[in-house]
Amino acid sequence: MRVLLVVLLAGAGLVLGPVLRAFAVRLAVPPGRPWRRSCPVCGTSLSLAGSVLPVTSATGRCSTCRTRVGPPSFTVEVTAAVLLGLLAARVHPGLTLAAMCWLAVCAVPLGYIDAVVKRLPNLLTGSALAGTAGLLLIASAAGGHWSILGRGLLGGVAFAAFCLVLLLVSPSGMGLGDVKLAASLGAALAWLSWTALIAGIFAGFLLAAVYGAALLMRGRANRKTQIPFGPFMIVGTFLVLLIAG
Repeated sequence: MRVLLVVLLAGAGLVLGPVLRAFAVRLAVPPGRPWRRSCPVCGTSLSLAGSVLPVTSATGRCSTCRTRVGPPSFTVEVTAAVLLGLLAARVHPGLTLAAMCWLAVCAVPLGYIDAVVKRLPNLLTGSALAGTAGLLLIASAAGGHWSILGRGLLGGVAFAAFCLVLLLVSPSGMGLGDVKLAASLGAALAWLSWTALIAGIFAGFLLAAVYGAALLMRGRANRKTQIPFGPFMIVGTFLVLLIAG
């Protein structure tokens, strides 16, 4: 039964891939800019017959001039499939799995957008928080796990508050988008345990530090270079979720 669930959710990831790619393509614009609707080079519309889906499909390139206007070929689709499949193998019961899968679906385009333009759009961070918290609420109601829900919500607030303090202390190293994203990631981690929350936070900072050090060693950055923190928060969180189960 578990194998079937893994296959079904991995397949769902592949099916959802084009939709997630559409969000990644359209929202990967600088703050304050409207959603991307056309190729920045040739002006070709990035939608088919009014659809939200991009012409780029899984290739990540404009259908006319072949300019890259999205994530590399098939990366979004494969990432979503692998992540949902792994969650199906490691997380249970069903409603908890649903909450983590929702978070994953929001996190995939968020990670790409932040890596490209260093922003985490409210549309996706808000959806991640609302969906994750809502599904965990339903899971609590179904199983009577109100104390676990309280820990999850408190963990989300704690992670967001921690990031807010870092933002106030060093605005160049943290953004408001990171604070908003931390709320949903913290809730998911704390739902498992306080240990998972601490481990997830530590993993994110460790991965960011290793990446920054690698850039410094290769001469591709200096101590003032800003790096997007969202992708590392996301990877650190899901590593812990998959390991802790």
